[in-house]
Amino acid sequence: MTKTLQKAMAPLLIIGSFCSLGLFEYPLGQPRPYLSYLYALVTWSLFTFSVDYPYPIYLENWETVTDWKQNIIFISVITSIFVSWFRFKELKMSLHELSKVDDTLEALGAPKKYQRLLNWIIQIIIGWIVYIFSDFAVTIYWQLLYRFDLEIVDIYILFVENYPGYVIIFSVLICGTILGYTSFKFHQVNDRLHVLYFDIFENNADYRRRNGSISVCQRIIKAKDPKQYIWILM
Repeated sequence: MTKTLQKAMAPLLIIGSFCSLGLFEYPLGQPRPYLSYLYALVTWSLFTFSVDYPYPIYLENWETVTDWKQNIIFISVITSIFVSWFRFKELKMSLHELSKVDDTLEALGAPKKYQRLLNWIIQIIIGWIVYIFSDFAVTIYWQLLYRFDLEIVDIYILFVENYPGYVIIFSVLICGTILGYTSFKFHQVNDRLHVLYFDIFENNADYRRRNGSISVCQRIIKAKDPKQYIWILM
């Protein structure tokens, strides 16, 4: 059973770090920036060497990348990497604040659904991997139609050429997942506020209003840290 938001998001962020879309963390919550920078430098230097400056012996039949579309994709993914690095701390703080919102809602009677979120993230990752294999298989198929033979080096180059596109897709998936979860929390907060409004203001009887207020106060008092729950009632 997943107990924290950070653990639920961990698979998405770990794969993102291997795509250079974040910082490696070991143990969880302890960023390793220098290792992440070194990994990204090696990965993308290899990409640049393999595609833009082909090795003269094995890759003499390959032309350098001149297609504007591939250049735009490459620039976009490099930009995404730098943005992910510089905003990684803000991302972790946002996840921490979202976990506080979850604690607040749990104190007000809304259960946490981290296991459901984790299952959803795993499905997203599986779908991304399936897309990579299917897209790469189609690419190899079309190359075989035109060239009739492919060597291991050729297959490697094809994958490296498509790799930035896969990274951009995963970056979009990370952003979409976090924004979607944040939107879900806003809707959940809104629903809870409607319930509180109905309990406190819509009932004309004084004893019902007092009981509603006492019930909310009791839930907050039983929480571990009551101060962080007060904001939702303001």
